Amino acid sequence: MPTRNASIFAALAPICVGGALSAATVSDLDDAAKEHKVQLVVPEFPTIPEGITKRIDAVIAKYKETGDKVAKQDPAKATFQSTIGIFDDVDNWASHQLRPVGIVENTSLDKKLRGVATDEYQRFQEFAIGFSYREDIFQAVKAYADTEPKLEGEEKRLFDDTMRDYRRRGFTLPKEARAEVEAMQKEITKLGTEFDKNIRETDTLEKFTKADLKGLPDEFLATVKTGDDEYSFSGKLSAHFIKILDLAEKEETRRRMVAARSRHAMEPNLPILEKVVRLRSQLANRLGFANWADFKTETRMAGSEKTVRLFLTDLARGLQPKFDEEIEALRQLKAKDTGNSDAVIKGWDTFYYKNKLLKERFAIDLEALRVFFPYEATLNGMFKVYEHTFGIKIAQVKNPAPWAPGVTLHSVADAASGKPLGLFYLDMFPRPGKYTHFAQFGIIPCKRLESGLQQRPTVALICNFPKPIGDKPSLLSFDNVETLFHEFGHCMHSILTDVEFQAFSGTSVPRDFVEAPSQVLEYWIRDKQVLDMFAADYRDPSKKLPQEVLDNMEKADLAMIALHYRGQIGYAMTDLLLHSYAHPLQVRDVASVGNEALATYIFARPKGTAFVAGFGHLMGYDAGYYGYAWSDVIAADMASIFENANGKFLNKELGMRLRNEVFSRGDTRDVSLSVEKFLGRPRSMDSFLVKLGIKK
Repeated sequence: MPTRNASIFAALAPICVGGALSAATVSDLDDAAKEHKVQLVVPEFPTIPEGITKRIDAVIAKYKETGDKVAKQDPAKATFQSTIGIFDDVDNWASHQLRPVGIVENTSLDKKLRGVATDEYQRFQEFAIGFSYREDIFQAVKAYADTEPKLEGEEKRLFDDTMRDYRRRGFTLPKEARAEVEAMQKEITKLGTEFDKNIRETDTLEKFTKADLKGLPDEFLATVKTGDDEYSFSGKLSAHFIKILDLAEKEETRRRMVAARSRHAMEPNLPILEKVVRLRSQLANRLGFANWADFKTETRMAGSEKTVRLFLTDLARGLQPKFDEEIEALRQLKAKDTGNSDAVIKGWDTFYYKNKLLKERFAIDLEALRVFFPYEATLNGMFKVYEHTFGIKIAQVKNPAPWAPGVTLHSVADAASGKPLGLFYLDMFPRPGKYTHFAQFGIIPCKRLESGLQQRPTVALICNFPKPIGDKPSLLSFDNVETLFHEFGHCMHSILTDVEFQAFSGTSVPRDFVEAPSQVLEYWIRDKQVLDMFAADYRDPSKKLPQEVLDNMEKADLAMIALHYRGQIGYAMTDLLLHSYAHPLQVRDVASVGNEALATYIFARPKGTAFVAGFGHLMGYDAGYYGYAWSDVIAADMASIFENANGKFLNKELGMRLRNEVFSRGDTRDVSLSVEKFLGRPRSMDSFLVKLGIKK
């Protein structure tokens, strides 16, 4: 599209409460919304196939109408609004129609409806690519650009990004070459949709006997029992995967589970992935880039494939001595456990022996810590923490049309003024056919409307935390709590945004920065003051998490941190290698590329598997997985400001500075500037290196 924001044209992927604000329904917030000249939006979610089809028809018609209007205008009378701003307006209108379809695709109880959502969204994507290559629209926009308009602020940024994106779509190429580029874009989009659908709709079940599952609690086994002495585990469900890797005493059981996960969607997705990798290489060549990674990183903080490769290889090299020490510590535990002095640590051993290490060396039992984190208390406590940090109030409001039982709706308002800031849905537990990971899905962006009102964001957190079992509440692991704080951080990034154009709203920032605002908030749960606001034994709330446990967890994190980051590097290098081919004819067996990268940087997967087939990031974070480690560096730097302040992570002044300089800015300015405005100094890697134990 002519505007900078392409999010609605990409595959959607891929975020009773305390507080003074207490509204029964969203309409009860109308007076406050009018006072502050804002608009809250409760989206309508289609419930029948015909409703989805009508939406897509309407969106396509609206874009055609808008495109014709732009193309037919008198060039002498063209303005920013009539050539650039008008597409931000239609993108915003389209988000109201399209993004609810994405929610249906990922959450609906009706498999048929999910399928229609996928097919219809793909139909729109194919249209959108063709629309973005309309020559008549480009000529109208170019005619305005040729007048060298004097623009400032967000208008200047949106104009510059629009012209850049035309170049990146090949509009400097001859028409014949441009047509080839358009065709390749359409094919890549189609294949990506199929790849994602195969991950979502297929499964790899692994069946075990009870003897195979020694070490797992009976109450959990009851939830996966499928026959007489038969227990079925899903290869794609993280909860199943982690449970076995953490607790199963038999190595063969752990190996089988890793193999099941690594075979997920193998048959349908390997040929798709190979086609996509070849097409991306070919497309990058056509557009004048050395490879797809160079193309993708041009608009990110890293700027080039070379920068990313150096970042990853330097980090891997720096971690090597500590990584070797950590693996040896785990190996010694396995040797003791098995009685084999020559025992070797495999990829399916690390979770299990890390847990043993935590218990033996640091007296930490991760399973035992769950009693301090019952879901409801943890959720409400997290809300209180974010209310304190960002100066907001959160309240549950009536959800007029939940797409599944248990889906709740909540409002956010500024605590000082009462200004409504946005809405968010929570869909927090697994069910068949639902998106299987943890993510925030944007639905309504922030946008200044023609009426003068500012439209406030609406988002959804789609998660898969452990369900309650019988009369026992859902109990979160410490990792679950970290995930909750992280994903809700994306929600805050979206809702606290304050922009004029939806193209810059919230998380519409460079891919290698988007995780940083959420990652910095993970540091909050390492602070005793913060945890005391909500972490308590649900059986006896007077019992808080002891400081000694937190101290030992910090030591334990440092003890195994190289293992974590070497794993991240393995995935990131897989992604980078697949997208660094200078020519499509160089593309080789994609399964081997991934398996060899993991074997080099972390551990080999079981023979006969291909984890890349279920590696969903390859279709959404392509040439971008490095961003997790990259943004971790930034998050550590920002967290250090809190760590050295009075009150540490409960310092309200710093919380508001984080809100105003980073969260509210979206992509209205270079994100490096936003970070440095918060830091009060240039960025530094020092805090990250200290976190890794590489620097004192």
